[in-house]
Amino acid sequence: HLRLTVDLGGGWRPGYTGTQWDSTSTRSSDELRAMGSFVARAAPHAAKDVSMAGLAGTAGMLAEASGTGVELDVTAIPRPDGVETGRWLTCFPGFAMITADSPGHTVPDAGPATTAVCGRLTSTPGVTLRWPDGVTTTAVESAVTGLGRAWSRCP
Repeated sequence: HLRLTVDLGGGWRPGYTGTQWDSTSTRSSDELRAMGSFVARAAPHAAKDVSMAGLAGTAGMLAEASGTGVELDVTAIPRPDGVETGRWLTCFPGFAMITADSPGHTVPDAGPATTAVCGRLTSTPGVTLRWPDGVTTTAVESAVTGLGRAWSRCP
């Protein structure tokens, strides 16, 4: 399963509406530590911070490094109320992590961040979006970085 852990608090960074979400500038040190330590405490098979490529692009990076593809369930992606889906999938969030693990893997509390399973790894490279009506569309054709699969000692 692919899980998104994201801080939905805050709002668009002034001057960057639709591209940069600011959730961290108002958080306490304890809240930031809880979010920042989430991945180490969750111990997933794979993890990637959501970068300037947004959720769709970052999911593609994780998939590329894993030698897989990703299907995101658009309705299961946590997002702030009133934020358009397209903007949320492509923006840089203040705090967000994508993790991949076996179905049923339990995760620890992520502080003020919300966490939800919102997709799965697939055998087809790239990123597809599954919409509420069941239709899928391609968000990323294949590779994002061109670096290919990451080396791993794991089989």
